[in-house]
Amino acid sequence: MPLASAQKETYFSIPILFSSDVFLLTPEDSHTFEIPIPTKVCIIDFTKGFFLKNIRIDESQIHITEIYKQLEYIFHNHHAIKGNLISKDESAIFKALVHQLLKEKNRSQFFDDIIVQDIIYLLLHLIARKIQESISLFSKIDNPKSKVHEITTYIQQHIYDNELLKIKMIASDFGKSPDHLNRYFKKETGSTIKAYIIQYKLHLVQTRLKFSDLTISEIANELNFTDESHLNKIFKKSFGKTAKQYRT
Repeated sequence: MPLASAQKETYFSIPILFSSDVFLLTPEDSHTFEIPIPTKVCIIDFTKGFFLKNIRIDESQIHITEIYKQLEYIFHNHHAIKGNLISKDESAIFKALVHQLLKEKNRSQFFDDIIVQDIIYLLLHLIARKIQESISLFSKIDNPKSKVHEITTYIQQHIYDNELLKIKMIASDFGKSPDHLNRYFKKETGSTIKAYIIQYKLHLVQTRLKFSDLTISEIANELNFTDESHLNKIFKKSFGKTAKQYRT
């Protein structure tokens, strides 16, 4: 079930088997399914057209940017979870949401577009939470005392808010002094917090250059770079080409 048809390049897909298994597939994934018995499969396919800025939505709907941001978090952290995404306890809500999604897509009634978008938004939040739980679990197993995952999660969740990304604000949230938090983060990761923030932003820039039709100036503005020139300078320093060269 494509969520847009303007362009067919797929951002990622969510195949849902009606035995209540849910999988997440990105364009880089190789996959096969061996299904020994007749099974219904619903594929929620996020095509590139879904993210184009010329798609207009009613003011009463969730803004497309918010869905895009949720997708970005999933896209950049999907490696944390493999196979079936959900547990038996969660299967009922996924099945109910998908059945309702299919109903709304197959009929034309008042508010159907809004309901479809709300369902998608809720599904994405559930998947994002599952990914975050998985990352947290493996982080605690690998290093029970480490707070790095919590710090990087905070950064990713507030990546569009420069005020909340200030070192003093992050340090305050974790009950540390800015100097102590910076030293701790660099010791654990080999990177300063500022460098991590810039690199994460640049990965988001890459995603938007590839999957959206936002101008470079619009991307720079949304991710709080000074201007297009500032973004290009930092982008080229990291990837050896400007944002415009990367897009072409």
